[in-house]
Amino acid sequence: MIHTTHRRGSVCSAVLRTTDVDRAAAFYEALLPFTAAHVPGTDGTVRRLRFEGRTVAFIQQTPASNEWLPFVSVDDADATTATAVSLGASATDRVNVPGLARMVTLADTEAARFGLWQPAPVEGVELTELPGSLWWVEVLSDDPPRAREFYGALFGWSRRETAFEPFAAYTVFERDGMQEGGVLPIGQDWEVSPRWNVIYEVTDCDGVMRRACDLGGAAGFVHTVPKHGRIGSIVDPNGTLFWMRGPVPAAV
Repeated sequence: MIHTTHRRGSVCSAVLRTTDVDRAAAFYEALLPFTAAHVPGTDGTVRRLRFEGRTVAFIQQTPASNEWLPFVSVDDADATTATAVSLGASATDRVNVPGLARMVTLADTEAARFGLWQPAPVEGVELTELPGSLWWVEVLSDDPPRAREFYGALFGWSRRETAFEPFAAYTVFERDGMQEGGVLPIGQDWEVSPRWNVIYEVTDCDGVMRRACDLGGAAGFVHTVPKHGRIGSIVDPNGTLFWMRGPVPAAV
């Protein structure tokens, strides 16, 4: 999906935006083999999550939201924001993080939130698509054609239509032959609003879900996607939904 040699117009990072950075950092350090480190100059309001010495995510203090968001690398966050607004999006906040990046959070035409990342000078995470790191991102949409049109116009992403059990339709975003993420149509009985899912690779999805409950979180949805793995979610103690993917257990 994404690569540690980051390209403009591609997902480069995942950020946990939360009302309680200390609580979030302690939870994810206990849940996964992560260590949290302060980003200098931020008074602890921004942290790096590292796995084996390499950054795999960031945590950012926010006044009202608890959500994991994907961030897309851009040369000029303000210019890209203006383009997004012209396409029907709205900007929810902008922040300069010293020594890290200019970050803009946007809501797309269905109010699904995502971010823009202008390196200053950090390019993004340092490890992806391995256990302990970002594996995939996808936007859940009530109107997939609208989502495809918006992100195609904003980032130049093309699309490839596919399907896999249990989903009859799925869009894979691509650019220059490389996968960027996906669009998953929201089922009529799901009772969820449009949003982006940020999915991390783990070695034992069910084990992580059990550990989350022991740490004060809660287990969420879990299912097996043939040929793709065991997909599960937990809710952390701040109420944030976190998704993960692991191998299918032998007993499943």
